[in-house]
Amino acid sequence: MDKYKKTINKCELYAIEEKYRDATAHAIKLLFLDIEKNRRINIGDNIIPAEIVEEDMEKLDFFVIEHAVNKFKEASREKKIRNTVAYLKVCIYNSIHDIKLDIDADIRYKGFTM
Repeated sequence: MDKYKKTINKCELYAIEEKYRDATAHAIKLLFLDIEKNRRINIGDNIIPAEIVEEDMEKLDFFVIEHAVNKFKEASREKKIRNTVAYLKVCIYNSIHDIKLDIDADIRYKGFTM
């Protein structure tokens, strides 16, 4: 669980909204437990080898977490989320890869591209 503790520190959870801190920490812990116990991990509708998920987890930081929480909030305005921690877990993992594209898309939408 050393990697978990290092990741939690790196993500600076103290800086996100208080009501999301425990759930976010729990979702990250679940991802690490999945890596530890499974060869393949279900992330939403995808099955991903544990080695890839483990590599991706090293990319987690405050900005990825903040992006994931914002995606969670956005989705919860549009639909009823039944298993909130599991959904947040998917948001966190997907945000590792989505954050750069989402920022680029937002900048382009606002007309700030060259």
